[in-house]
Amino acid sequence: MKMLKSVLSGVLLVLLAVVAYGENPEQRGQRGSGDGMSASGMVQGVLLDEEHQTPLMYASVVLFTVKDSTMVSGSISEEDGSFVIENISPGNYYIAINYIGYPEQLVNDIRITPREREVDLGTIAITPDTATLSEVTVEATRELMEVGLDRRVFNVEQELTSVGGSALDLMQNIPSVAVDFDGNVSLRGSDNVTILIDGRPSGLLGLTGSEALEQLPSEMVERVEVITNPSARYDPDGTSGIINIVMKEERDRGYNGMVSLNAGTGQRYTGSANLNYHVGSVNLFANYSGRLISSDGYGSSFRTNTVNNTHLDQESDFDFDMDAHNFTVGMDYRLSDRHRLTTSFGYNTRDMDRLNYTDYQMLDSQHDLEDAFYRETLNYMDHGGYQVNLSHERTFDQEHREWTTDFTYSSRGMDRSQENEQVFMDHMAGDRPNIFENTFTDGNMEMFRIQTDYTHPIGGESKLELGAQAYVRERDQDFAFYDFDHDSESWIINEGLSNHYIHSEQRYSAYGMYSTVLGNYSIQGGLRAEYADILVEQQTMDEDYPNDYFSLFPTLHIRRNFTQTQSAQLSYSRRINRPRGRQLNPFPSYNDPYDISSGNPLLDPEYTNSLELGYTRFGERTTLNPSIFYRHTEGMITRFRTMDDDGIAYTTFENLNRGISLGSELALTYRATDWWRINGTMSYFYRQVEGGGDQMELQNESYSWSTRMVNNFTFPRGWSAQLTGRYRSPLVMIQGEMKEMYSADFAVRKNVLNNNATISLRLSDIFDTQRFKMYNYGDNFTLDSERRRNSRMVFIGFTYRINEYERDRRRERGDMDDDMDFDEFEM
Repeated sequence: MKMLKSVLSGVLLVLLAVVAYGENPEQRGQRGSGDGMSASGMVQGVLLDEEHQTPLMYASVVLFTVKDSTMVSGSISEEDGSFVIENISPGNYYIAINYIGYPEQLVNDIRITPREREVDLGTIAITPDTATLSEVTVEATRELMEVGLDRRVFNVEQELTSVGGSALDLMQNIPSVAVDFDGNVSLRGSDNVTILIDGRPSGLLGLTGSEALEQLPSEMVERVEVITNPSARYDPDGTSGIINIVMKEERDRGYNGMVSLNAGTGQRYTGSANLNYHVGSVNLFANYSGRLISSDGYGSSFRTNTVNNTHLDQESDFDFDMDAHNFTVGMDYRLSDRHRLTTSFGYNTRDMDRLNYTDYQMLDSQHDLEDAFYRETLNYMDHGGYQVNLSHERTFDQEHREWTTDFTYSSRGMDRSQENEQVFMDHMAGDRPNIFENTFTDGNMEMFRIQTDYTHPIGGESKLELGAQAYVRERDQDFAFYDFDHDSESWIINEGLSNHYIHSEQRYSAYGMYSTVLGNYSIQGGLRAEYADILVEQQTMDEDYPNDYFSLFPTLHIRRNFTQTQSAQLSYSRRINRPRGRQLNPFPSYNDPYDISSGNPLLDPEYTNSLELGYTRFGERTTLNPSIFYRHTEGMITRFRTMDDDGIAYTTFENLNRGISLGSELALTYRATDWWRINGTMSYFYRQVEGGGDQMELQNESYSWSTRMVNNFTFPRGWSAQLTGRYRSPLVMIQGEMKEMYSADFAVRKNVLNNNATISLRLSDIFDTQRFKMYNYGDNFTLDSERRRNSRMVFIGFTYRINEYERDRRRERGDMDDDMDFDEFEM
């Protein structure tokens, strides 16, 4: 990676130049002058005691920006409970109301625009604090779902049915998202989804999206953002969209933090700690998470050769252990009023052991036994890697004008070994000796990314955004396969199954976006241009497979505001799915004697055009968010399986002609009573796939649907509970379908220690119904399979907040939050 080292040196010089580019000292303190937006807005309202309907006099009312929770202004309520905050610039705000004997009350979604400069909040009724209501805890909570121009935001801080679990467990309660047996995440029926963590690709840690989610404790996640049609600002990877995991963050002055410990049946233990110290212009932060997980399960499959009517019957059991740890330390340093530098270092380690025991039975056409053996496989895997981030933020006198530069470098190593033992049954062995095999994998990956983004407001109703990115990654994997020779009693390398594979990727992209407001319409259009240079090197075969391509990715978002509580959104984007790793390596991979797979180095990327129309209505008790969507994919990458006359299955990958998804979704939030809130979603979609590659001519289509319901209950004396149920209908694939899935979870929580701590109890998969069933078919075979793991478990958790870490947190700006949303230009 000589090129990487050269680039790193250049990046440091660029960042030094960026920081050195300062502002004229005379301009400091002139915020809002020049061509910035004028400060002439006003917010007013009346504060009342909800129980007695009497005015709350001399209460503190403070106005904060949504962007970074900066305090803008404030007021003290009058004797009649009224308050007025004046001289406010256009933008998005929220207020915090504090009064002795009452809990802090947050009022969100305050918008000041050039045409609507005055906001009347009306009467705000506040319930007295716990001491007044005999320990009835009253807390201001955010809605579970919030809808933006290009995303839906799910606030999961209060999610109970994933306590003690991982971020992957959280995904099962997110509308439109599904998780299969192997932890693969799909969005609207497509597993081609990009997972981001705090706005950065999860792959920067060298892990796949599901692997990264599995290592993050659910208690460390603040919210999940689902972006089905991302703007040109984001990488175009992920044809079904983006799921962004936003971690909890604290920047209040002083020290604060949170510690969580969880234990579950089946030897599952997790823990995490977030610590933060803010003094002067320096903010120091550190976090740790650890997971000690054990799991077991079983699987079965029955495969039929339809040519000679023979069968392969398999039964398997597995045990799995994982020991994973994440460490992160970092610092925010405000160099001046206009410059902020953030740096962080993260280290990740993950050790895994897996033992598989599988019985094989070969049956003839009469289901009589022809051959039998068992195969025992023991896997050891040791992963370790680190990541360095360095970011610079430059703001200007003109409000919402901003320039950011972000640099990330990561390196990861993987050592893996596998021991296979195949033992023939005594009455079937004959002269065949038992088979012993060992494999060793030495892998490493380096990744580098630098991105710069600039936002420039134009007048009070428009803005221009420009950005560029360079992305470089190299993955090197050396795989050795050894057979035990009984004659010489030694291990001999199998040259036919050992191989050395290198995958290099370089991408350079730039984008531009323009946003404006025309009457009641908010419009955003963008275009991203990208050049990609890919090289696959199969060194064992002495073959190279270069591929380079140039792509354009247009995006369009339109929102029509009917009232303050009703709006419609129309969006379009073009996305890409690139073949990676195992999909490209042409060398055969030996899974067992009857299962061999290989990649296809001639795969092309697939492109998807996505169109979506949505509507949002906020009511006093009900929030509705229906939507319809259409996706058309050309050159869809799919797994394709064939079988020869000897019953050996071969798996590879092909580009299909096309795939189509058309569907609708309905998200509903209903506050049934003051103590019962219901969140429900239903998705229904049509899917069609057509094959036309070198080895197939297939077509399949189906209608599928899924639904889930989350019931949140709030009881006196700090008690709360949650009941969740979900169902997903059968899902079509090019060679079969995945059967239906359904389950239910329950959890209860109690606030203790003066509301500074919580104790949680969770029961997952109450009725023990989680099964992963598949049906596959081809020209000469059918395959029925089922897998399951111990999903019904009990978890107990304890969380302690230092200096009220969560309850006093302001609305922090996430890495993916728009610095200036359309809402700030509403007319």
